[in-house]
Amino acid sequence: MKRRLFVGDLHGCADELADLLQNFGFVSGSDSNPSLSDLNPDANSRGDALYSVGDVVGKGPKPRETLEILAQCRARVVLGNHDAFCLAAAATPEPLQSDSQRFYLASLGSEEERERWLTEIASWPLFIELPDILLVHAGLEPGVSHPSRMRRKILFSIRTWDGKGEDLKSESNPPWFECVSTDKTVVFGHWAKRGLIDLPRFKGLDTGCVYGKKLTGWCPEEDRFYQVPARKTYAAIPEKDSAD
Repeated sequence: MKRRLFVGDLHGCADELADLLQNFGFVSGSDSNPSLSDLNPDANSRGDALYSVGDVVGKGPKPRETLEILAQCRARVVLGNHDAFCLAAAATPEPLQSDSQRFYLASLGSEEERERWLTEIASWPLFIELPDILLVHAGLEPGVSHPSRMRRKILFSIRTWDGKGEDLKSESNPPWFECVSTDKTVVFGHWAKRGLIDLPRFKGLDTGCVYGKKLTGWCPEEDRFYQVPARKTYAAIPEKDSAD
């Protein structure tokens, strides 16, 4: 049986991704080295399918190697806020780049490698809609009927809902998924502090691997979570996220 594995925020944790795939027993459907921008849903029909909630780059030790693994597995990826931050860094004139922007860009490798990965990241959609699942980085905008009509920043930044979409992370407001009704299961990340979210229609997979916690994947065919521990703590939990 072909299975799907949805994996939480990676942030360059390539070793843990490899551990998770081994734990899952991931079966690749191809021996080729395809592009991450190949979004054909049937491309991996001979093996398991890998999906990423985004935030592939930034903070962790091996963003480039993480991208390579996703490419080898023919993963489908949605754009996260850190991935968008990386694209914004590339669009910023070098003399004006912040230290964080320079770090993100340097982590992608040589100039040639960097351009390759930036092209790939720019191709990632804000959401992926499957017959039974809606994949998005952070969450959905309450009161809006379809993600194609939702504001870009909300799709990759929301945590809580203030009724307007101006303050997306105040803990005094309710979680966005308490304000949304959906016929499909929504799979998302972006909320390491909250940790694993396991509700009938909402699966939150950011369990803070880069902060020394765990990397989590979810297989809907088995309705089972797979987890591996972080090999070490790669980054401190920030008081304010520079990529938010």
